[in-house]
Amino acid sequence: MVKAKFINRVASFILAGLLSLGGEATAASSAAGQQTADRLPEPAWTVALKSPLDGYTEAPYHVPNSNTVYLPSYTLVNSGTKSWAVGVVTAVDKTTGKQKWSFSFYKKGSPYPWTTSNYAYGKTGSVYALVTDGTGTKLYSASAAGKSNWTVKVPDAEEVYAMNDGTLLLVDPDKRNAAGKLTPWAYAYSASGVKISDRSISETYAVLGDRYLVSLSGEPSKPKLEAYGPKLNRLFAYALPNGAYTDVAEGAWLFDNANILLRMNVPKTGNKLVALNAQGKALWERKIAGNAAVQALGSTYALYANGELGLYGNAGLIRKKALAIDEPMPTLLQAPDRRIIVRSAEGWNVIDPATLEPIYHFPSDQKLLTYHYAGDGYLYAVSDAYRLSQYRLAKA
Repeated sequence: MVKAKFINRVASFILAGLLSLGGEATAASSAAGQQTADRLPEPAWTVALKSPLDGYTEAPYHVPNSNTVYLPSYTLVNSGTKSWAVGVVTAVDKTTGKQKWSFSFYKKGSPYPWTTSNYAYGKTGSVYALVTDGTGTKLYSASAAGKSNWTVKVPDAEEVYAMNDGTLLLVDPDKRNAAGKLTPWAYAYSASGVKISDRSISETYAVLGDRYLVSLSGEPSKPKLEAYGPKLNRLFAYALPNGAYTDVAEGAWLFDNANILLRMNVPKTGNKLVALNAQGKALWERKIAGNAAVQALGSTYALYANGELGLYGNAGLIRKKALAIDEPMPTLLQAPDRRIIVRSAEGWNVIDPATLEPIYHFPSDQKLLTYHYAGDGYLYAVSDAYRLSQYRLAKA
């Protein structure tokens, strides 16, 4: 099967929703194609994979400073007596959906291609993926032209991340030591596929943006946040208050370019946010409601609690607005364009942090699909696993 782990909550996200699609994009009258509060506009374009047994696996990726979109998917190949799903990335024109090239993360003749990892994207448009087959695990690099840059054999790993300095981080969350104890391991590779370093990490870890790997270590009564740079160089260790609890996979964010925003629950004190600089020094602390939803947005962060959405910076509250979210456990998501996604009874709203007003809306309807909001009003929806449509949302 194709594995895809979405630990990086900034680069992309998936919105499972209800949406009614009539199939391939066809000519429609202007009235029929207009967006309303409970209906999407006509698709700008629709593409389908060659076989209904194939499928799209991750959010489409808009290549920066280009008119190209990468569409991650899988296709079936035969090896031995079975068919295996292998990863493919297809580049299409953002305006028309016309294919530019397609690259398969599979070398013909490789035995038993068991898994393909999530994809990672470099600043120049390169695409990276890990493939595990009967001969071991390999790290693939494809260029922005759809050609192979290189392929290198690497230790077992399931996750790959492209960091801000060009380094690639690989993580094996299932590695065990000689005694059989679970001991996840991280590896750093250069942009040319040369191993730089490796180290063990704890079972509780996260990659924050494209700058840090953080790992929670120590006894539960005395937890410690350890931060590492792209090359796995140890930057600092921050001691949390005794007995404090945090989940770095859901409660830690890259904030204000180089800082870390950390949420924790402290005994007898409650929930709070702490901002740490690149040396691990606490810049400020703020108490928050236990039911608050938080999401970092670059140099600011959004917080929703008790019917109000607030935008905050290092100096404190910037603005706030009353907002009803009809969810028992409200969630704030960050879009690739650093806007806020919230769900309401009428569907999904994309909110501009500068005004806290909705600027785009897309509804929930009657057919289960997967939504991918790519920023700047571009919405993608997958139907029947192998068909993908692009929508251009009208501003609210």
